Amino acid sequence: MGKLTVRAIESAKSKDKAYFLVDGDGLRLRVTADGAKMWQVRYTADGKETTVTLPRRYGPNTDAAYLSLADARHEAAAIRALGRSGVDHQRKVREDLEAQRREREQQRTDAMNVQDLYAAWFPTIATKRGKRGRKDGGAEVARTFSKFVMGEIGGKLLAELYAADVRPILIRIADGGANRQATALLVDLKQMFRWGDQNQPWKRLLASSDILAIRPEDIVSGGYDPVRDNERDRVLSEDEIRALARLLPKADLSLVIRSAIWIMLSVGTRVGETVAARWSHVDLESMSWHVPAENTKSGVALNVQMSDFVRAHFAALWSWREKLPEELRGDWVFPSNRDRTAALNNQTIGKALADRQRIDSKPLPGRTENIDALVLEGGQWRCHDLRRTCGTLMQSLGVSESIVHRCLNHARTDKLDRVYLQHDYSSEMKDAWQRLGERLAILVSNERDDAASTENV
Repeated sequence: MGKLTVRAIESAKSKDKAYFLVDGDGLRLRVTADGAKMWQVRYTADGKETTVTLPRRYGPNTDAAYLSLADARHEAAAIRALGRSGVDHQRKVREDLEAQRREREQQRTDAMNVQDLYAAWFPTIATKRGKRGRKDGGAEVARTFSKFVMGEIGGKLLAELYAADVRPILIRIADGGANRQATALLVDLKQMFRWGDQNQPWKRLLASSDILAIRPEDIVSGGYDPVRDNERDRVLSEDEIRALARLLPKADLSLVIRSAIWIMLSVGTRVGETVAARWSHVDLESMSWHVPAENTKSGVALNVQMSDFVRAHFAALWSWREKLPEELRGDWVFPSNRDRTAALNNQTIGKALADRQRIDSKPLPGRTENIDALVLEGGQWRCHDLRRTCGTLMQSLGVSESIVHRCLNHARTDKLDRVYLQHDYSSEMKDAWQRLGERLAILVSNERDDAASTENV
């Protein structure tokens, strides 16, 4: 039986310094200078004597914050018994807390879903780091995942996610006539799950997932070939280029978009490289356009030597810019129609072309009524087809394939070539662009879209 009584404890008053009331069997009560009454237990484990302060202070009744005299004696006895068996109470408390933390973490991890994985993976592609990351900051991924994925499986637990959950989403897209979009989304989904399969805790959660086994041919509709049909070979003929010169002025397109079309055709730049052009990159006097490495797909800067044909379109854009109020004169060569101080979105051009080649369907809500304004004899054409046409026309004009590839800024895959062959072929490339510009000028001479016009800008 201990020495302390409830009455003795209740009547204990604070003093200038802390003091102890000893109960016996290692249990004592420490009364602090501010009147707090804290239980302490002295015990021995592995031959070492230790004193521990219990987390709950004295109270007449035991609850989450307080410990009664009777219960303090029981707890002290248990602590001393553990010590006699070689178990240190404080170490056991730490181990128990760590086990509880691990259990909570395990529960939190087990509750992770597709949205959680996406939130962890997306920042890795949204920022450009060397060859990794998306140049658009992941905007297209964010759009397609929001539209097609998150509403369907965003809340699905990763540990319970299988190909059977993902495949129907992709098949619906393909059955809607968007096979290319379905296969592109599959690539992005597999990139996300592959990243998860290489990083914990996602790797453990995806251990039994079979999503990476989905093949493009499992989701496409009709006779679509994921390889062959994703390799476009559309090239505009010279007759179609003449027709394009007649159609563009009447297609209800801004000068910015019309000029971008002609520049992509006559230089061979990609649409993203084109709309990223700034006036600080362009020198009309020396007829040069510098495309920085960070704007190119290959990661290699391109120095375009303009033909007279190309310069005329850049000059028309500059002339139009100078007529704008000063506060609207930004540095972008191809500014957005909604915000002149921002760059044109590269998808804007593609949508504008597609909207004007919808001969078998109705106009989209809020879009142009001129659904056949840019229909050409050879079938639908897109921005990248202009780049392919540029290279093909250069070939037909006697430009060697190696120079065509350099003008198109294709990545050089041979390491030895990149290291040892340092001639820049700038004069040969200038000649190639000049030949193409002269040919295009002849083709459109009688039909030409007036680049200097500022109508419908």
